[in-house]
Amino acid sequence: GGGGGGGGVSSAAAGVSGGAGVPRAPVGVVGADASVLEVEQVGVNDDNGDALGNDNGDDDNASENAEDCDKAADVSRAMLERTSTSLNASVATKGPSSNNAETARDSSSGKGGNAAADGAGGGKLPTGSAASAPSSFLCPISMDIMTDPVMVATGHTYDRCNIERWLFQQNNRTCPVTGLRLRHLELTANFALRNAIQEWAETNGVALPTPRRQPAGPTRSPANILEGHDEIIWAMEVSGKRLFSASADRTVRVWSTESLRCDVVLEEHARPVLSLAMGSGKLFSGSYDCRICAWDLESLRLLACMEGHNDAVRAMVVAGRLLFSGSYDNTCRVWRVDTYACVAKLVGHAGPVRTLVCSGSRVFSGSYDKTVRAWESGTLQCVASLEGHSGAVRALAAGSGMVFSGSDDATVRVWDHDSCTCLRTLEGHEDNVRVLAVDDRHLFSGSWDKTVRVWCLSTLTCLRVLEGHSEAVLALAVCNNRYIVSGSYDTTVRFFSLETFNCEKIGEGHEDAVRVLASSDDGVVYSGSYDGSVGVWQGGQ
Repeated sequence: GGGGGGGGVSSAAAGVSGGAGVPRAPVGVVGADASVLEVEQVGVNDDNGDALGNDNGDDDNASENAEDCDKAADVSRAMLERTSTSLNASVATKGPSSNNAETARDSSSGKGGNAAADGAGGGKLPTGSAASAPSSFLCPISMDIMTDPVMVATGHTYDRCNIERWLFQQNNRTCPVTGLRLRHLELTANFALRNAIQEWAETNGVALPTPRRQPAGPTRSPANILEGHDEIIWAMEVSGKRLFSASADRTVRVWSTESLRCDVVLEEHARPVLSLAMGSGKLFSGSYDCRICAWDLESLRLLACMEGHNDAVRAMVVAGRLLFSGSYDNTCRVWRVDTYACVAKLVGHAGPVRTLVCSGSRVFSGSYDKTVRAWESGTLQCVASLEGHSGAVRALAAGSGMVFSGSDDATVRVWDHDSCTCLRTLEGHEDNVRVLAVDDRHLFSGSWDKTVRVWCLSTLTCLRVLEGHSEAVLALAVCNNRYIVSGSYDTTVRFFSLETFNCEKIGEGHEDAVRVLASSDDGVVYSGSYDGSVGVWQGGQ
């Protein structure tokens, strides 16, 4: 969708794909307006962002790296994954198409692949028959006439036997012809081509063998792992019978929690989608493209594109009829959820705003500037700046009249909601605290030290240290008040009983770090991974 500054309105391009009959409507682009209230605080230096070298989004690399560059392993692993994928996808000397097809062909014929040569293309035909057939009738992998042609996500057609071997036995996720990463692994029968091949064979007296399928073997993805996204999943939300997942591939996918299939792909953002929020029957998506898109939760129509931030929109929370957004441009903005107009720009933070939480009538923002700010949702005034952390604040949670902040200084601070005074500093973690979660009785903190700590809300003491992960804990979710669920860089999801704190289940299936978790009211936990997949886990089953 085109940008329209100065509060202008223009029509937007189509933003929804993958769902037949999804209604379309003109979409307004709501831009920053000169009448927006800019909230400044006495004693706050609003130029701190410039002093730190923040140029309001012109340096995209600086803001993008701010998210995970604090740990070299975080970035290195993601870069290694992408480099490996790129190298597998293309070879400069011959081009991606020829190399991938020849690699698949060699594997099909047994010249260095893991698959046996028998059964390629459903059975070998006489050379003369294949040679006289139109090229479109030949499988690009085996170069034999296809007997059971199927299409992959790129639209290219292969003989089912060969493409199943390529995908499921050799664990590839690229199209052999193009070298492009497949958005999903579904195979669609090409009936028109199969009929054409059969008619040609009858006319030319060519006997086609009975199609043969590959014997069932281990597949790349277990049944509870949903494929679709091409990149990291940054955020997820559950609403009714739908799961929404936001990804670095610039899309938001809408999954049916009943069929576990992707029903619709929401496409409007120009850069990675980092955050999601829901309220007033709408879904809001925030992106590195500095915009927030509003979608109707029922029809999935794009309602508006909200502009004003100068850098990535990293966090959002709905408070009543207001949407608060936190950005790497060091500001928070407040939007009306009915008109999508920006009513205030909240300034004061000297670093990127990483996290937001709503507690009563207040919204709290956590920043890389090591502080937490409390904003009154009625007056939109900053009522306090909570200081004390010696590292970036990455996580916030609220409960029982308290607000909790997790920091790179390896501590969790507990703040009184009303007075905004620090009640206690919770120590024990040996590395930065990446994520927080609360239930009626406990606070949970996940850390780079590979552990989850359980804190009693009434005494603010540590009850248990949950161990088992072999790498950093990146995500937490409370499931049906029965489990605290943790996702880790070790690619697993662990279910710990809230009664015994014993690990009762380990979910395996992702091929890279588990970055985000979401739970539903019926006890299902969803995990989003660096590998772009979504995991579905029944709590404790």
